[in-house]
Amino acid sequence: MNRKQFLEVLFDIDDKTAYGKDDKETYYAKDIWPHMMHTDALKFSINPIKERRTGENVTHINSLLFEMDKDSNGNVIPRDTQIALFNSSGLPYSTMMWSGTKSVHVIVRLDEPVSEYWFRPLWRAIERVLTKHGCSIDPATMKIPQISRMPESMRPVDIKDEDGNIIGNELVKQDLIEVHTRVTKLDIVSWLKLNDETIHKPKPPKPFQPIDTDEPVTHRFERAVRWTQLSQKSEYSSYWKTGGDNWLFVLGCNLSKLGISLDQAMSLVTMKWGTTYETSAGIRDISIPISKGHKKNKTT
Repeated sequence: MNRKQFLEVLFDIDDKTAYGKDDKETYYAKDIWPHMMHTDALKFSINPIKERRTGENVTHINSLLFEMDKDSNGNVIPRDTQIALFNSSGLPYSTMMWSGTKSVHVIVRLDEPVSEYWFRPLWRAIERVLTKHGCSIDPATMKIPQISRMPESMRPVDIKDEDGNIIGNELVKQDLIEVHTRVTKLDIVSWLKLNDETIHKPKPPKPFQPIDTDEPVTHRFERAVRWTQLSQKSEYSSYWKTGGDNWLFVLGCNLSKLGISLDQAMSLVTMKWGTTYETSAGIRDISIPISKGHKKNKTT
């Protein structure tokens, strides 16, 4: 097994994806072949993308990641135990690798893309069965533009003394453990059925009814901002180490709740804060989380 086999299972010849040494670098789409074969990048986006690593820019939802490191009590599960739990579950997976520190990453690469509508129900169904088999899956990995670890790269890890003080560092290998084939939907459905589980159909979206109000749109905008500040316990910032996407998403929901159209919302947002904001992962388009939040409110 090697990285070439790993990449051939996950990606097609014309795909692009993001990869880099950290989350910030793992943002812009790059050619996979042959550059990704020889990169020293530590992370990569498991689904092909265009331009930037956002949900809207994923070109095909092919892969689902399942990561395990701690049990329900917060105790780290040994590497060999994690591997044994995944394998004993019988899950038909495509690749398995070791992060180099504490977690095993398993990727199910479907032979045909799944729609955004069915992605989360499918992920949750697989997670429920894995839980039955003793796997404690990290729920944070249920993302379409999900990042995983690059196999065969050397990862710097801090060395700590008994008191937790950093006294040095070492390089550890992100081991490639298994490479199988792409998984058919029939394989997944059969495995779910064998374990008395099904994919729950998503609830249909509810019709949106805008609020009738004579209050000026600028007043409603400021009210939405205040709501967001209160619920998120923070004010808007031009730079976010974490939480920026969620803050703007919530604002988009609140703007929609107050009957402000998306065009009006984007005009007011960009006049107040500009068209972009910065995160630890790079410069981002402010319209994306606002639009997602605005759209989400119309379907809930």
